[in-house]
Amino acid sequence: MQLDVSNFCCPEYIEQMVTLIQRNWQQNQGIRGSTVMKFTITRGGSIQGVMLERPSGFLALDLAAERALLITRLPELPPQFPNPTLTVNITFDYR
Repeated sequence: MQLDVSNFCCPEYIEQMVTLIQRNWQQNQGIRGSTVMKFTITRGGSIQGVMLERPSGFLALDLAAERALLITRLPELPPQFPNPTLTVNITFDYR
């Protein structure tokens, strides 16, 4: 799993986010590939606007990545982060 989060202040929040998403991600799909998803985290920690940025070519992989994001509950954004939302691009690699 790889993240593209530019200009974010708090690496510990990113680590926690990755851990929580990985818990909900079904990695063993029996197919190799990768998919890129984009989403927004609100100040309260809700994940919104989940979009497929780059499909894997396999619907099962794309849906597993989307599901992992939709069921993940994140903590509030850190107080030191000044913006009301954080946009994230994440790559799910299936091996």
